[in-house]
Amino acid sequence: MNSTRRSFFAATAVVAMSIFSAPSVASEFKAAAVLPGSITDQAFNQVVYEGLMKAKADLGIEVAFSEKVKQADQAEAMSDYARRGYPVVIGAGGEFTAAATRVSRQFDDTLVVVINGSPTENVATINYNNPQFGYILGFIGGKMSKTGNGGLIAGQEIKAFVDIAEGFRKGWKDAGASGEVTITYTDDWDDVAKAKEATLNLINQGADVVLPYLDNGIVGVVQAAEEKDIWVTGVITDLGKSSPKANLASTVLDFASATATAIAMAKDGKLERADFRFNLGSPEGHMGTISEAVPADVRAEADALIEKMKAGTFQP
Repeated sequence: MNSTRRSFFAATAVVAMSIFSAPSVASEFKAAAVLPGSITDQAFNQVVYEGLMKAKADLGIEVAFSEKVKQADQAEAMSDYARRGYPVVIGAGGEFTAAATRVSRQFDDTLVVVINGSPTENVATINYNNPQFGYILGFIGGKMSKTGNGGLIAGQEIKAFVDIAEGFRKGWKDAGASGEVTITYTDDWDDVAKAKEATLNLINQGADVVLPYLDNGIVGVVQAAEEKDIWVTGVITDLGKSSPKANLASTVLDFASATATAIAMAKDGKLERADFRFNLGSPEGHMGTISEAVPADVRAEADALIEKMKAGTFQP
């Protein structure tokens, strides 16, 4: 058993309901994903899509996907795949929780999976120990902030983001930052202009470190940060690779690996209708690039905190 699979089994199962039984003939197995955004958004939707393609290549299975699906259409899109005989149907994002609940009740033989969703009865949810990731970014951000004020931006108030924000605030406080951490929602995961405007508003309120939890909208956050010379922390993808000037520190939530692992387990009949969480420091969730502007002593403190979280002796 490889390290990815081991870490998945070691994750916490919160709402165990039943084990999904895959089709008896391997060639019959197929999986579909419904995504709210574009598969080229360089953020969440793209990495979930890449995980689907990885599963196709590694397992030799048939896959399908729908992108840019509006929330009002999500249940029907998932139901359509269930009616067409896809034994595994994935919703990409916490906004799929209501749709997943509806579809799972209607199609008993279909395993409904939500990536980054709230624990839901009769649904498999694939998550991260989000407070850990938020905490370490908040800690580094709090140490580096000159104003003492930070900000977070998301498209909607979903559980994954709320948990990240909670961890970020704790890390910010533990770093000794004396100001406020402000949260704002754009009501759109992809709108670049809205995200940029929201970031500029946070900057006008004194924030000099901002954590975006967006899809394509992250482009607007980076634009504003670079124009106003403030820091951005990346929580899903490594902004140090795409936006090195603005990136203060990034974690990587490897949803591609997590998605592929979940599909492989479903194919083997081993995926429970439960909530699974990957910890910081696992192959599926780890630190990305930290700016060279971060002093060695702050890096050392952050590394020590990560080791404590990995050892289970500290949980934000």
